[in-house]
Amino acid sequence: MLAVAWHAPAQTGSSQEKNGVRPGHQLLLHTALHVPWGDLADRFGAANTVGIGWRRTAASGWRYGVQYRFQTGADVREPGLLSNLIDPNGHVIDNEGRIALLTAQQRGTLLLATLGRKWSLGARHPETGFIAEIGAGFWEHKVHFQNRGNRITQLEEPHLQGYDRLSGGWALVPRAGFEYHSPNGQARFQLGLEALIGRLQPSRAWNTDTGLADEGPRRDRALGLFAAWILRLQARSTSVDYTY
Repeated sequence: MLAVAWHAPAQTGSSQEKNGVRPGHQLLLHTALHVPWGDLADRFGAANTVGIGWRRTAASGWRYGVQYRFQTGADVREPGLLSNLIDPNGHVIDNEGRIALLTAQQRGTLLLATLGRKWSLGARHPETGFIAEIGAGFWEHKVHFQNRGNRITQLEEPHLQGYDRLSGGWALVPRAGFEYHSPNGQARFQLGLEALIGRLQPSRAWNTDTGLADEGPRRDRALGLFAAWILRLQARSTSVDYTY
């Protein structure tokens, strides 16, 4: 019988830290709440995002990564939306002649590459400090119709494209805030302020309800609060035994 044991050495944080920053990989769970202005405020109200991100932090405090966010909002202000489907009483009628239980909502996605830096405050945990970052990438949003069991042919594909106001283009997301690491290293999070600055182009050639085309480019803007929970991706010592 032959037994072989293999051990992967663990690296200690103190041997890697420099200027209060431990290099490595982190996974981030994001959430944010934004208030729109510019062209975005003419179409939507306040919205939130949730998402996930990965980043690599260097010993110097510089960091880079990627983020994906899903955007939702309940306040749709788009002028003329569904105007050709609304009856004199303000209702949308379904295929069976009944009042449709229909709500319009905001939907969107952001896919970003990020670059930033952290400055340690020299607190009880040296990784606590101020952060400044900027993200750049793609932003897309549209009007989503939540239809509760009422079939409306005009709001099904391919006719839906004449109503959803789909727009997409590049975006910048500058942010600044504070990152906290508890003394025992079990709680890690960040929070602060960020802006969404987008230059988007309408993706639909024609809006069926208004009989007009959207004008572009759109200057969509939003300002809000962000927060993220941080999970460190770190190799641990392991022992694997093979017995023959």
